[in-house]
Amino acid sequence: MSAGALLALCLAPSLSAQSLEEEQSAFKDLTSKKAWHATVERTDRGHLIGNPDAEERLIMFVSYGCEGCYDFAFRGDPELDIALLAPGLLNLEIRQRFNHPVDLPLSLLAQCGEPAKFKVNHAMLMRAQARWVERWDSASAFNRANWSRETLPARRSLVSALDFDDMMARRRGYSRMDLGTCLSDRKATAKLISNSRADAEEFGLPSDAAAFAKPYFALNGEMLNGVHSWDALYELLSERFKPDPEDS
Repeated sequence: MSAGALLALCLAPSLSAQSLEEEQSAFKDLTSKKAWHATVERTDRGHLIGNPDAEERLIMFVSYGCEGCYDFAFRGDPELDIALLAPGLLNLEIRQRFNHPVDLPLSLLAQCGEPAKFKVNHAMLMRAQARWVERWDSASAFNRANWSRETLPARRSLVSALDFDDMMARRRGYSRMDLGTCLSDRKATAKLISNSRADAEEFGLPSDAAAFAKPYFALNGEMLNGVHSWDALYELLSERFKPDPEDS
C-alpha cells in the first residue's frame, strides 16, 4: 500500500481522542508492536518522534499554555501516530515555546528522565490544560504573581499548587526527588530557553499574544504559513501523500 493510500485509509474518518493511559488505547496497542511512533530521541532543540531517517520531517512548535496546541493534542496526535509516524513515513520533532508561567516548568517535567519517557509525559501534560487553567484562573492574583517568578521556588510552588507533581508521581511513576531534580536543573533550563530563542530567530516565529495561542509547523525545514490546526495540516498532508492514480 502506498503512503497516500495509507493516509487516506487512516485519516479519512477522524479518530476519537484516546487517553494514552487507557489499557485499550491505540497508542499502547501499536507500541507493543514496536512501531516507529514509539521511538523517541533528544535532538539539539527538542525531541524527535518516529523514524529518524524518514523522508518527511515535521517540526511542531508548541507551549503548554497554548489553546490551539491543546486542541491539536486531541485531534492531530492520534491521526499522525497511526497514519504517518507508525509506518515511518514522517517524523515529528516537538520544540517548546515559552509564554505562560507554566510553560517552562512543564517543559522541564516533560523531558524529565530518559528520552523515551518524553512522548507520553508531553501528551499527558498537554491534555491536562483544561484542568490546570481552571485552578490558575481561580487562584488569587498574589499566588499567580508568585508562581510567575523566574525562580526555582516559584517553579516548585506552581507545580505543587496545580497538582502536576501528583500527576507525574501517580500516573508516570516519578518520585518527588526525581521531579525536584528536573525542576532545579539549571543547564536544562538554560538550554530550553536558548533553544526557544534560536527557533524564534531562525523560523521567524512571532511573539505577540495571539501567536502563542496556536501551534506552528515547519515541514522539511520550511515554515508552513497559515497552518495552525489539525484541519489545515491534514489538508496539506493529505495532498502531499495523495495516492497515485495507478494505485486506485
